[in-house]
Amino acid sequence: MIQVHVSDQVLDDARARQREGEASLTPAQVKRVAKRLGEGIDGLPPEEYRERLRERVKEFALAQDVDLATPDTRSTFWSYQLEDHPGIDAQTGETLYSMHMAAAYTEAQNSITPDTLRYLEGTPGGVALGELHLWDAQVQNALGLNKEAGLALAYDAWGTLSEKYAAKTENEALFFMAELNPGTVAYQTESRQLRQDGKLDIIQFMYPAPAQKYADLAPETQELLASQAVRAQVHTFAYDEADPKYTPLTKAGHLDLEQLKALPTPEAQRAAVLEVCARVATLDGPARAADVEKLVEEIKVLRPDHEVTLPGVEDRQWAAELRGRDLDAPTTPEPVAVSTHGQYLPGVKVDARTGPAPLEPLAFPAPGTAAVHAHTFLPGVSAQAKSVLAGRTDTPAAAPAAPPAPEQSRDTDMGV
Repeated sequence: MIQVHVSDQVLDDARARQREGEASLTPAQVKRVAKRLGEGIDGLPPEEYRERLRERVKEFALAQDVDLATPDTRSTFWSYQLEDHPGIDAQTGETLYSMHMAAAYTEAQNSITPDTLRYLEGTPGGVALGELHLWDAQVQNALGLNKEAGLALAYDAWGTLSEKYAAKTENEALFFMAELNPGTVAYQTESRQLRQDGKLDIIQFMYPAPAQKYADLAPETQELLASQAVRAQVHTFAYDEADPKYTPLTKAGHLDLEQLKALPTPEAQRAAVLEVCARVATLDGPARAADVEKLVEEIKVLRPDHEVTLPGVEDRQWAAELRGRDLDAPTTPEPVAVSTHGQYLPGVKVDARTGPAPLEPLAFPAPGTAAVHAHTFLPGVSAQAKSVLAGRTDTPAAAPAAPPAPEQSRDTDMGV
């Protein structure tokens, strides 16, 4: 892949994009957008109107073009803001949103080799959805929506387009974030879509893992948490079940660092991390059934007396509905899709003596009933965690194009 140093030019472009934003809409522009979206349904009762509006916007998002420009085009994803990063000369106290970093970095790459990289807001579909200005309070008011309903409409539309964008991703997926937050589209939609499509190992984090969070853990555990695969599944944030963005995936993917620190051995800590990965893999569906079994096998070796708890039927039903499949329809396990993208925990080396060959993979092992094998090995870890941005030497030849407007991305408070 082409490696481009994040030069001052790229940083300056990201800063310029953030400063510029987008000019306020004129009353005529607001009226045109509202008429376009509300025409033919604006006389309906409020609840029916909001539902029809949501369906209309979602259908619009689903119809948009987010195809790869070339078979080799890579994809960027972003969330929140740039934090401490070695090799990036951010100013003290500077707040720089990752959406602008992703856009500037993409354009810098493409100035060297066209169509080598893409970002959602720069795709034809992203531009088209951005022209609806769904994050704009004036547009929301013109549509007769309060702030909560307006943000929900925008979040739903961009989440729909993001899911399609992730499904179209085939090559390296560059995540401009240090870790996944459960309240974001990056966690709830984009990374989930990649994982359930068997593409866990194409996810690469562009910012270093938050090592300060892991300071009191065993060194082996710190390495495991910094690996690309674990970061693509696990989150360490507290959450509120009353939050509208809460889902069964939020619960399944949560790793309590205080509980983890209280475990007495590196082996027990590793087992706890792998159990979270197993829960997430269970919700990802049949394509990751073999991953679930391998993880459960290793956990049982690391903690023989520990009962592995996986998501229950209701949570798996929720995940199945997201994938458009009725969990109760098949009476036999679905065929396991074999990923061509690598091991079940890419980026983590396991040094171990081999034991007996595993049984056939389970489609959805029930809590406490997963297969356990009498292996005699104790896996070790050598994580290969690194920042994709560090150590690059090439400099783009030309300044990137003008920035997309913040309203053309997702949540303006960066809560996606």
